[in-house]
Amino acid sequence: MIAEAESTKKIWTEVELQSLPEDGYLHEVVNGELVMSPKNDFFHGRICTRLSFALEAFNRAHTLGVILDSSTGFWMHNRNCRAPDISFISKERLVREGFKPSTRKFFPGAPDLAVEILSPNNTRAEFDERLRDFFSSGARVAWIINPDADCVEVCHVPDKRRLLGAGAELEGEQLLPAFRYPIADLFKDWDWE
Repeated sequence: MIAEAESTKKIWTEVELQSLPEDGYLHEVVNGELVMSPKNDFFHGRICTRLSFALEAFNRAHTLGVILDSSTGFWMHNRNCRAPDISFISKERLVREGFKPSTRKFFPGAPDLAVEILSPNNTRAEFDERLRDFFSSGARVAWIINPDADCVEVCHVPDKRRLLGAGAELEGEQLLPAFRYPIADLFKDWDWE
């Protein structure tokens, strides 16, 4: 019975995923099923932009790899297609996989750093599954940002997490040595006030 269910699971291709309409949803594949999530809210977008900008500026200065946004697909080893809010892939992995700036395919495996920003509709079970996918597919670090609690979980394996509050800093560790970003800056009010 289980083998029968497995054989009926749809195998999605990149062409199929890329040809989906721009319908206001983010698309991923989880266990053979197309998962559509609504676009994110203003606060989510502001946090994502602030951290992306800081990571991109640091990476440009040190040329350690590439910073990518949530429109980038990653094929997990179990054929789930994930799209973290922010991703970093090291130069070493990009070279090993033969990726160039003009490569037109999803990355095989998880990013080295996967950053996710919780939305009100996310569940803990959903994020536990995402973390399992990331770490079984090559991720080295994941940051889960919780805007409602002004904190970040730093994960090196799915079930071992370190909670950092607004007084702490995100650190690039071995991936982005010397990168530091105050967690409070993710959540602060307008810069011009």
